[in-house]
This record gives sequence, C-alpha cells and structure tokens, in this order.
Amino acid sequence: MEDFWKKAADTAKETLDKASEAAEQAAAAAAIKFGEIKETATEKFNELSVKAEAMAAEAKVEAEEKLAEAQAAKEKIAAHGGDALDYLSEKAKSMVGEMKEGASKMAEESKDFWQKAKDYVSGSEEKKDDTPA
Repeated sequence: MEDFWKKAADTAKETLDKASEAAEQAAAAAAIKFGEIKETATEKFNELSVKAEAMAAEAKVEAEEKLAEAQAAKEKIAAHGGDALDYLSEKAKSMVGEMKEGASKMAEESKDFWQKAKDYVSGSEEKKDDTPA
C-alpha cells in the first residue's frame, strides 16, 4: 500500500509540475499578447490623437472665420446708425430692387426674343435677308 501512496504522490507531483509549467507558458504567452495589444493600442491612440488635434485646429479656424463674419456684420449694423431691423430692412429693399431690375431686364429680353420669333415665323425676317443692301 505504501507503494501505491508513493506512486500517487509522484503522479500528483508530476501533474503539478506539468500544470505549473503550462501556467508559466500561458503567462508568458499572455504577457507577449498583452505587450502586442498595448503597442497596437498606443499606436491607435496616437493616430487618433493626431486626427483629433487636426480636427480641432480646423474647427478653431472655422469658428474664428464665423466669428469674424459675425463681427463684420455687427460693425455694418452699428455703422448703419439704426438698429439691426432697420439695417436688415434696407438690405432687403436693396435686394428686392436688384431683383426687380433683373426681372424687368429679362422681360425686355424675352419680349425681344418673342418678337424676333414671331417675325421669323411670319417670314418677315426672311424678307429682310433677301433685300439687297
């Protein structure tokens, strides 16, 4: 029986040694993987940081441009002498005037076009071309 216990103890010790060795190998593999993951994460973090900084710089430039535009509009309104509503009202009137002017010009041009089309269809344009100069 003593032999049985000695054999069992030896087998247990061998199993424990193998388990210990396997655990050490697993820990070493895990440490390697952890190092790889840590390196990859650091690289990705650095890439994202660079991108984030670039985006922040672009946003800052855009914000500064918008602020400058707003400041210029504010100064125009202040230079106008009235309040913002007066300024906007005058701007709208000016734009309407420009649009009316453009519409009237287009109406004249289309009237001229239709007159030429009528003349062409009636043949009066051909008569003009046939007359010797």
